[in-house]
Amino acid sequence: MGFTAFNRFQALSDAGFGEAAQPRAEEQNGDYESGVVQVESEWWRLRTARVTPKKPGAFVAVWTRDENGETRPFGSEDQAAGLLVFVQDADRFGVFRFTDAHLEALGVTRSAAHAGKRGFRVYPAWSVDLNRQATRTQAEQAAAFMPLS
Repeated sequence: MGFTAFNRFQALSDAGFGEAAQPRAEEQNGDYESGVVQVESEWWRLRTARVTPKKPGAFVAVWTRDENGETRPFGSEDQAAGLLVFVQDADRFGVFRFTDAHLEALGVTRSAAHAGKRGFRVYPAWSVDLNRQATRTQAEQAAAFMPLS
């Protein structure tokens, strides 16, 4: 599997994310260019979100399989520094850099406080005409987003 969004990100980015190794593909979520990559000394999960035609923003799957083969949300024990979510919509391209703490605060990762999510919507800065809930979510995600083109 190729990591076209990650490769484009590396070519465009002056964001100071650090030196990154070549990503390794994960078995699950191949449609979302799922993988892990080492950036400096930390491991980050990778996903490419899908823009959907009927709703603003983009959807990203963030589950893994447990030892019984059942899907489950990521948990804090998963040892990743966070999640890089790439979004491309026509000529616009950007990345969300969610730290593990930010994902927990958003209720995405499984913890004592949250059941976690198997997927969620991301709302880049260019997403407009959002309903109240999407506007709130966009504000909660804003610190993690960086437009790249």
